[in-house]
Formats: sequence, C-alpha cells, structure tokens
Amino acid sequence: MKPEYRDCFLPFLHPGERLVIACDYWGNSALPAVPAELRTPRTPAPPSQLEERVRGVLGSALGAVARPVEAVTGSRLVNNPFTRAAGRVGDRIERTTDALDHAADRAVEKVLWGNVMDGGWHSMAGRFLVNLTNAGGTPRRQALTDRRLIVLVDHGTSRRGLNQGFEVGAAAPRPNIARIDPHPKALTGRGRFDVAFVDGSWIALGSAVRRHMEAFVAAWNRGE
Repeated sequence: MKPEYRDCFLPFLHPGERLVIACDYWGNSALPAVPAELRTPRTPAPPSQLEERVRGVLGSALGAVARPVEAVTGSRLVNNPFTRAAGRVGDRIERTTDALDHAADRAVEKVLWGNVMDGGWHSMAGRFLVNLTNAGGTPRRQALTDRRLIVLVDHGTSRRGLNQGFEVGAAAPRPNIARIDPHPKALTGRGRFDVAFVDGSWIALGSAVRRHMEAFVAAWNRGE
C-alpha cells in the first residue's frame, strides 16, 4: 500500500478502525447522473488569499490592456444588444457542448463495460452514488477497512496535487456489502470491480491500474 494512498485515509478512520487496503479511484463515466431533485446545492468555497492576490494582479494587468481598446471601440459595441445576445448564445452553446461531450463519454463507456449500476436511487447502490455526487470535488481514493468501504473526494484546486482537500465522499459499512467481484473486461490496463449490496443493488467502481483492482478484490475475498 503506497503512502500516498494510505496516509490520506488516516484522518478519517474511526477509533480502532483498521485500514486494510487503499488505492486510486477511477470514475466510470457510464455511471448515471444523479437526478437534480436528489442533488444537494453547494456553495462555492471562498477564494484563498493567494487566489485573491493573483486575481488582483491579473485584473490590474487586464485593465491596463482593456482601457486603450475601450478608447478605440467605445462603449457602443459593448452595450449593443446584438453583442450581448451573441455572448449569451455563445455561453449556452459552450454549456451544451460540454453536456454532449459528457453524454458521448458515458455512451462509449457503457458500450465498453456494459451496465454499471443496478437498483433505484433509494437502494444502497443508488444512495452510495448520490452521496458521492453530493460530496462535490473529485473522487480520487478508495479504501477497504475492517468496517467500511470508503471513497474520498478531493476538493483541492492545485493541478499538481498539492494542498489536497480530502473528505469522505461515500462510505458503505461492510455488513451492507454482499460481495466484491472483478469485472472480466479491461481496457488499457484499467480495472473495474462491482460492489454488490445485500439489498440486491450493485455499482461499478474501479482503479486506473488493474493490479490495484485485483489486490482490492483479493483483500475482500480473504476477509481482511
């Protein structure tokens, strides 16, 4: 178990809880989107002092560049209703394009992997995905303890992985889990496993590295 996987879980263990195995988390984009009525609205985190300073510097620099341009173009073009309408249309097109890209990724993943969840939104699998979605951030780590299956989400903003802000995104008590099975398909070394719950529902989780998935499943099957 690599320290980079192990250490981020230590603050979230309950007293006496033992970490069995931890690894990276690979999110299957074929998982269904949680309905809007089950999503928890989230307030964006306030910017840090460093972000405020950077924005201030950038704002001053952009302002210095924009002033000569405004002097040439005047405010008529900016305030023109056709210009504002074109901007709004451009924003809508961008949002629509992002949604279509996500739908296309989900369709490709479903063709490659087949079904990735079974059970309604109020099943154990459904609630697991709802909790993970409502946690916000990016799911990055998963672990098996002697008590729970845990997925951590990262609220950090650094692209270099620094100052990561981990928190528990979703957790399932081991008594709620019936089995954890490896999925027979693999793509470019990635590994998927299916977590089946005692209510008959199940959900696909996975790792970007197949051997991590195999070790995870093996730890479950050994009863660790």
